[in-house]
Amino acid sequence: MLPHLNPGVLSWAELQRLRPVAPSMGMMLETTSTRLFTHRGEAHYGSPDKDPAVRLRVLEDAGRLNIPFTTGALVGIGETTTELAETIFALRATARRYHAVQEVIVQNFRAKPGTAMRATPDLGLEEYLASIAVTRVVLGPSARVQAPPNLTDAGQCRRLLDAGVDDWGGVSPLTPDHVNPERPWPSLQMLQSITAEAGLHLRARLTVHPEYVHRGEPWIDPRVAPHVAALAGPDGLARPGVIPAGLPWQEPDGGLATTGRSDLHVAVDTQGRQADRRGDFDDVYGDWDEVRADAQMSAAGDRGGSSPRRCGSTMDPAQKAALAAAEHDPACLQDEHALTLMTAEGELLDRLCALADDLRRETVGDVVSYVVNRNINFTNVCYSGC
Repeated sequence: MLPHLNPGVLSWAELQRLRPVAPSMGMMLETTSTRLFTHRGEAHYGSPDKDPAVRLRVLEDAGRLNIPFTTGALVGIGETTTELAETIFALRATARRYHAVQEVIVQNFRAKPGTAMRATPDLGLEEYLASIAVTRVVLGPSARVQAPPNLTDAGQCRRLLDAGVDDWGGVSPLTPDHVNPERPWPSLQMLQSITAEAGLHLRARLTVHPEYVHRGEPWIDPRVAPHVAALAGPDGLARPGVIPAGLPWQEPDGGLATTGRSDLHVAVDTQGRQADRRGDFDDVYGDWDEVRADAQMSAAGDRGGSSPRRCGSTMDPAQKAALAAAEHDPACLQDEHALTLMTAEGELLDRLCALADDLRRETVGDVVSYVVNRNINFTNVCYSGC
């Protein structure tokens, strides 16, 4: 069996530690609306791991680590049309930047008895279909868009396909939907019939989508690759008729494998640099067009525009004091201010980056010819391939 891990918010270190045991992972973004997180009575109020900045950071980290990642939007939780659109565009930006988003789920909220939102009306079918259709248009024809078939009446599932869905998700004849156990999965025969009515063919896939199966390293960790290969067919989907068999797990991998120049510390004096950047530069640092767009958007927000992350500051007094000191005279930062800024996350990190960007703009303008980078711990880069 190939595990698909969906434990919620994970740190960079936790994601990295889990890569060798799971070919894919996932976490719903749900929404980028800070209003639903900061306002009392809204769906995500009082839930620290629902902070949109925290969840977006997980998507970024998964992308930098080359983890095939499933994410998505939860619709019908009180978001406005504008907030839903912002969520969809945030998903697209992350997908384009790192190419690690293997699938986007558009999930309709269904009220459950015994919960705080038990009286919230379910999202209307037409609104749900519109959300799926817009997601398909924004993400494009090559994206994988999923809608859980057990959260829509069986007679309406065909309309999900018409709206742009091309994946039914992890439907299992063996295990229930643990999030919504009161809504059992449709039978595979029913889904096959619905899919055929739409002129499509239902196929079983692995937890990791075919394009990543074909790409192999660095998207599939070498320690899990044999287990993926044992179940995948030539098209990257599940091989029909395969009978899973146990394989040795976590066998020695034969030594260090690296995508950078691990010999740089001994070869630079005799051979020099062979290129102006490390071989996995684009995978590590992302799509520069998206980075440029983010920078321009941040600059526009700082000049008076609106940014959803800046609405209703979540910084504590110590963070505000450290940021104010950096704005006033960065050369005279006290130790506690420096420590606060060096461990910045969320809104403080956004504000600190904007401050640094303003300083860069005032000092050299918008065209930077070169950067002198001082890496505090040089061994992790220079010995692994600058």
